[in-house]
Amino acid sequence: MMRANAHPTAALAAAAMAFALVTPGVPVAPASAAAPTPNHHRTHLSVSATLAELASLDRAGVRALLDRTPGLIATLLTQTSAADAAIWWAEMDAARRDDLIRTVPVLVGSLDGIDATDRVRANRYAARARLARVDERLQQVSRRGAEEDAALLGDLLLERRYLTKVVAGQVRLYLYSPERGAMIEMAGDPSTAAGILLVVPGTNASVRSFMVDDPVTSFADWQVANADPGAPVVAFTVLAAPMPQISLNLASGPQNNTIATAAGADYARIVKGIEVALPGLPTLSYEHSAGSQVGSSAEMHGARFDVRFLAGGVGATDGYRPVSGTAYYAAQAAEDVNRYYAGFQVGDIGYGVGPEDIPGVIVLDPGYAEEQATGSVGAMLMQGLDLHNRLFSGDGRTNGTVLKDVRLLLASLARGSSG
Repeated sequence: MMRANAHPTAALAAAAMAFALVTPGVPVAPASAAAPTPNHHRTHLSVSATLAELASLDRAGVRALLDRTPGLIATLLTQTSAADAAIWWAEMDAARRDDLIRTVPVLVGSLDGIDATDRVRANRYAARARLARVDERLQQVSRRGAEEDAALLGDLLLERRYLTKVVAGQVRLYLYSPERGAMIEMAGDPSTAAGILLVVPGTNASVRSFMVDDPVTSFADWQVANADPGAPVVAFTVLAAPMPQISLNLASGPQNNTIATAAGADYARIVKGIEVALPGLPTLSYEHSAGSQVGSSAEMHGARFDVRFLAGGVGATDGYRPVSGTAYYAAQAAEDVNRYYAGFQVGDIGYGVGPEDIPGVIVLDPGYAEEQATGSVGAMLMQGLDLHNRLFSGDGRTNGTVLKDVRLLLASLARGSSG
């Protein structure tokens, strides 16, 4: 088995420099990590009563309740369990659910445990409202005509193009919370799926990564389009919280393991919500780069997977132990740039458990034809970066071996679940 190499902090900084030269990061606003209110009896009764009231009101009544109760949606989102949301939603008839989808789309489109198709539909309505606000902002910025607004104008135009696709049904949003740096796209039909694929992007991922011409959803899209006919897949590309962005500052770049660790708590909550909405389906979590620490941290917060696949992953922090009943796979090119991180940790810097060092992990060959880079350290790191990024590609010409390996794993999980 190929072992991860431990490198000093200077090498981590050099790797970060290479990343910065090739793929500059697009930072997003940090998540508003408000602590949930303790789930004591009184709070539970209040949430239950509010949900019951929402279910009983007509559209005008719902709007009046929201007007006289500022922050109600945020409160419900933080205090309602996925199990309670699923029961609440299932007990309503179709007409009542339709009213709420149209009246409070942000709530329905963000509440864990609710039917996945209904969440996507709600987010189409929410996207229409957001699109109108983006258009207003575009008009304001365009009227100013200030040179310093050029970047803002570009961001608004990019979001407008994306939201237009959402409204048209070309993109299916399961969660859209750009203010918190969180976003989930769904692909596939949950009503026919035999398995769930969760795809976690890593370093430099952001809300913007979903909107560009080569989005982070390409791996999930390939799996849905090419799934075994007997094992259709529903896939979720999950940005649970802001991910580390490339920086030469060791305290704020991907070397800082606390960023991905914090995102793991949000990922665990999302995974549990999806399992409530789609019970009984096997799950495979495909985690790229720093996304593997998100998955490792999610396990610490109670998330459970049938399979975890660490693709060019950083692995996990010191003290990590695999979960019984989960199968672990790792794929990483010999010259992958993330080998500068794996197996090295000093406090908050680095990751002490390399992906290939996880007890029981099955190491797969990604199938890349590699040549030893010669010349400068920069050339070696550039090659390592290219090999690293391939593992998140949905292009069969560059990542065909891994794409097919995951396809086979998903089919095998579906057969095992049904048999």
